[in-house]
Amino acid sequence: MHVEAFEQLKRVLADVPAREFDLMNWHNCACGHATQDQWFVARGFSNCNDFGRAASFFQISRREASDLFSEHAREAVTPAQMIERIEDFLAQPPRLEDPTVYERRQAIIDGLLVKANKAAQAASRLAMALVSAFF
Repeated sequence: MHVEAFEQLKRVLADVPAREFDLMNWHNCACGHATQDQWFVARGFSNCNDFGRAASFFQISRREASDLFSEHAREAVTPAQMIERIEDFLAQPPRLEDPTVYERRQAIIDGLLVKANKAAQAASRLAMALVSAFF
């Protein structure tokens, strides 16, 4: 989690008038306002139009980005309420996320590679034993 980025986002949001804040519009949402701030632009966050980009920059999961940066009950959220959301999010202990499909697939592949390596080592030892027994 990129805590400094969240602190900077709170700084940006503190100056945003409620009438210019809209979670339903990528340009006027929390991330949209961040992309117009020099601190974020200097760190490569100059465009954000999906939760994946937000998740990547803030170093959180896509699910967390979606939960944090979207309107849940279709109620208008003010910048002050978004700052509260961010503070609540930062105060939570880290969640153990369910592994993604990619992570599960990679874990299976890693396990298979370990087994294959052990089998290859055993076969090599057996071959060396047989060669030394015949010569």
